Amino acid sequence: MYISIPIILQPLVILFVAAVLVPLMDYVGRKLGSEKLRDVFAVAALAFALYKLYALYIEVLKRGAVEFYLRSFAPPYGTAFRADALSAFMAMVFCLLGLFVAVYSIRYMEEDTGLDKYYALLLTLVAGMVGVTLAWDFLTLFIFWETMAISGYVLVGFRKYRWEPVEAGFKYLIMSTFGSVLMFYGVSFLYGLTGTLNFTSMSQQLLNVNQPLLYISLCMIVVGFGVTAAMVPLHTWLPDAHPAAPSGISAMLSGVVIKAGVYGIYRSLFTFFNPAFFNYGAILMIFGILTLTVANLMALLQRDIKRLFAYSSIVNIGYIITAAGIAAYVLTTYYSSNPTLATSVAVFALAGGLFHVFNHAIGKGLLFLCSGCFLHEVKTRDLNVLEGIGRRMPWTGASLSIGLLALAGVPPLNGFWSKLFIILAGLSIPQDGFMIVVTSILILNAIFAAAYYLWVMQRIMLREPKERAAAAHEAPFTMVLPIVVMAALCVIIGLFPGLILSLADVAARSLLLPVIGG
Repeated sequence: MYISIPIILQPLVILFVAAVLVPLMDYVGRKLGSEKLRDVFAVAALAFALYKLYALYIEVLKRGAVEFYLRSFAPPYGTAFRADALSAFMAMVFCLLGLFVAVYSIRYMEEDTGLDKYYALLLTLVAGMVGVTLAWDFLTLFIFWETMAISGYVLVGFRKYRWEPVEAGFKYLIMSTFGSVLMFYGVSFLYGLTGTLNFTSMSQQLLNVNQPLLYISLCMIVVGFGVTAAMVPLHTWLPDAHPAAPSGISAMLSGVVIKAGVYGIYRSLFTFFNPAFFNYGAILMIFGILTLTVANLMALLQRDIKRLFAYSSIVNIGYIITAAGIAAYVLTTYYSSNPTLATSVAVFALAGGLFHVFNHAIGKGLLFLCSGCFLHEVKTRDLNVLEGIGRRMPWTGASLSIGLLALAGVPPLNGFWSKLFIILAGLSIPQDGFMIVVTSILILNAIFAAAYYLWVMQRIMLREPKERAAAAHEAPFTMVLPIVVMAALCVIIGLFPGLILSLADVAARSLLLPVIGG
């Protein structure tokens, strides 16, 4: 009997069914004498899910938001899924990096045991993140959020025979649980005021509510999502978890898992807390530049290459949070007097922030996978030992250099454009002294970050290899392939930024639709 699955659910079904079938593929592969069958199956499932997400995005562009709910359990009380341009954009980013990591893991993880569990957890992690973007009520979001979180805890501590991953996974568990509890406690206040968890119904009813409890709920939701997004001072779990995890999972955590927190902040603020009535833009910008500054200073003190990249991830979250703050601030301050200017600046800022979500996912995923190649060859993360290793591993070293230059914002690579758009949005109203000060601090931090990115590249690529680095050889093909493709994306998107910027612009406009109408 043929069962028709709605297009919005197809990526989730593929990922969850594949996760369940991975152990079976592992068993069949062992019987056939091909243990890689399990790995290839996971890669194929992620590629198929990405294709379905692209098809969903095309459907969204054709006819607007795509929705699904059970007719017998319809909104405002039942479970609801909804895909708009923002949901589809974020989901494709999550699944794309998951695909790269799965290919990379074929050789990187081959010496580990329990790989059926590893790939099942990786598929479940991606499914959880995709589900978070497609959920249209807080109960459904909670289910997928915890699916993502639990998978992440286990993957951080996957190498359970070592103390560092276990400790880091436990710390991640404690901090993330605190954030989840706080976030959903804030949601409970919104439920008490509206009697629904459905996003559309809740946002409509909150237009007629003006109580101090809303500000408490706003703070709790931002802080709750901010833990996963690693906003300062909620970032302390990240520098331990990301270096301790297998390098592919480090790439997932820094590249996309923290972006699930960013998605939660973006979606909650602009859906439920209209900046026309809630003045939080300035505070958001302050937290953004605080995140940038603190993480930049901490990155400079690191000798562990993966720990340095972890702090760099926090830096880039600062850019993305600042972009949201700029958008909210201009809507609060200027929409009533000049709605055209406020709307255009807000869209520009959010498009820049979402463009940076993509650029950082690719660039930081690339850096962690490159560091994993180095670790695979010389068994260390110490920058002093890794000096000059790029000269012995030319493909990995060249790809690392492109990733470092991209995140440093060197033109014409992709990271340059997204940083430029955020900065230009901050400078778009020259008579506003506060925005000028915030943007000036943003620029200074961008220059500071570029300095230590170039410093890392100089140590890895230009110095003479030391004893351990001199004995290194290039990583296996299936590890090098995804990093070369990701490095190529940094160049191609940099040369043709309109390819992704157009997607980010449509996503930003869909996010602002409840605020500006149209």
